[in-house]
Amino acid sequence: MRTLFRRRLSTDRPSPSHPCPLWKKALGMVLLIASGLGAGTAQAQALTIESWRKDDQIFWDKVLIPAFQRRHPEIKLQFKPEEPLAYDSRLEARLSTRRAGDLIFCRPFDASVRMQAKGYLLPLKEEALRNFNPQARRAWTTDDGSTTYCLPVAYVMHGLFYNKKILRDLQLDPPKTWEQFYQLLSQVAAKKTVTPLALGTADMWESTQVVFTGLGPNFWEGEKARQGLMEGTVKFTDPGFLKAWDMMARLKPYMHPEQNSMSNGDIQLLFATGNAAVYPSGSWDIDFLRSTSFAYKKPIDLGVFKPPVEQEGQACHISVHPDFGIGVNKNSPNQAAALKFIAWLGTADFAQLLTDTLTGYFPLADHPVQFNDPLGQEMMSWRRSCQDTIRLNAQKINRVWPSMEEELWYANVKVINQDISPEQAAQHIQSVHEKNAYLK
Repeated sequence: MRTLFRRRLSTDRPSPSHPCPLWKKALGMVLLIASGLGAGTAQAQALTIESWRKDDQIFWDKVLIPAFQRRHPEIKLQFKPEEPLAYDSRLEARLSTRRAGDLIFCRPFDASVRMQAKGYLLPLKEEALRNFNPQARRAWTTDDGSTTYCLPVAYVMHGLFYNKKILRDLQLDPPKTWEQFYQLLSQVAAKKTVTPLALGTADMWESTQVVFTGLGPNFWEGEKARQGLMEGTVKFTDPGFLKAWDMMARLKPYMHPEQNSMSNGDIQLLFATGNAAVYPSGSWDIDFLRSTSFAYKKPIDLGVFKPPVEQEGQACHISVHPDFGIGVNKNSPNQAAALKFIAWLGTADFAQLLTDTLTGYFPLADHPVQFNDPLGQEMMSWRRSCQDTIRLNAQKINRVWPSMEEELWYANVKVINQDISPEQAAQHIQSVHEKNAYLK
C-alpha cells in the first residue's frame, strides 16, 4: 500500500519550484499512520493455547479464536494441540521447564489437581468465576474448596448412537432396558448384513470411559455409589459393579470379528459409513459422525438413546461429565492478556458460540443458551428425567499408583474380550482401590 501511494504522489507532485504544503501534510500523515500500525503490531501479545483437542483445531482456528480477536485485536492466539494420550506427560514436562504455553486446557479433577499442586496454574479470582456455580467449578477446585485454578468450559454426555434406517428396516425400536438391548443386537446379528455393535478394544480407553463409566451408572445407582467409593462405604465387589461387568462380558458376540485390532477411529468409520447398527459413545462424536458419513457419501439417519436400565420405570442415571476447563500458566509472561481470554470464556456470547460451534459440547456457565442441534436437544432432555453423575473414577479415586484409570482400562478390556470374569475384574479393581491413600 505504501509503494502504490508513493507512485501516485510522484505523478501528481508539483515541480520543485512550486512546493505544496498539502502534499507534505498528506505524506506526513501516511508515515505517521504507518509507524503507528508498526508499533501496534510490535506490541501485540502472542499467546499459545495448549490442548489435547486435535480434532477440534479447525473450530478454534476458524471460529472461536477469531471471535475473541475481533474484540481484542491486540492479542494474537495460537491453538497448539497435542496427541491426546501424550498430552499430560508432555505438558507437564514443558511446564516444569517453563516452556509451556500461556493458556492450558485442563482435564477434569485429578490430572489438573497435580498441576495445581505443583504451582503450575494461576488461581482464578471470583470476578472471572461469577457465572459458574460450585457444581460447575468442582472439577477444577481444590479439595478444600478454596481455590479454582481453571475456568470451567464444557461438559459432555454419554449415550448410544444408532442408525435409524437399520432399526426401521428390522422394525425395531430403541431399547429402554438391557434385555431389550441384547434382543436388538441379536436380531441385527441374525440378519448378517451389518455389525450389531460398533466397539473396539485396540485403544482400550473406550472400554472404561465409554462402556464402564458411561453405561454403568444405572447398575450402581450413579452418584450414590461413586460417593460411597470415595467414603469407603462401597466396594467394587458390590452387586451393582458386578452387574456392570456382566453387561460388558455379554457384548463380544455382537462386536466386529476383528475388534481386537480396531481403533476408535476404525470403529467410528464402521458406524458412520452405515456398517454398524449401534455405537456407544458420547455427545462429542456428533459432528464427526455426521461429517464422516457425508464425506463418504453415505449419510446416515443418526439417532441416539440413553443407557438402558434393568427394568422399565427404574430411576435412571446419566454420565454428565465435565470435559475441559482452561487455565493460565502461572509462569506465563503474558498473564494479563491470558486473563482477558479467560474473562471472555465466561461470557454469554462465548457460551452460545461454543454451543453453535462444537456440537455436543455443552457450556458449564450459568448463561441460558439455545440448543439448535436435534441430537444435542435429545441428550439434554435426559437430564430432566434422569439424575446426573460423572465418570466413576475421575474424582480422587485415581489418586493411586498404578492409577485407577490405567487399571480399569486393563481390566475392562479383559472382561469385554472374555479373558477374565466379572468377579476377577471386581476383585482386582477393589484391591487397587484399597491402596488409595485418600481413603485412609
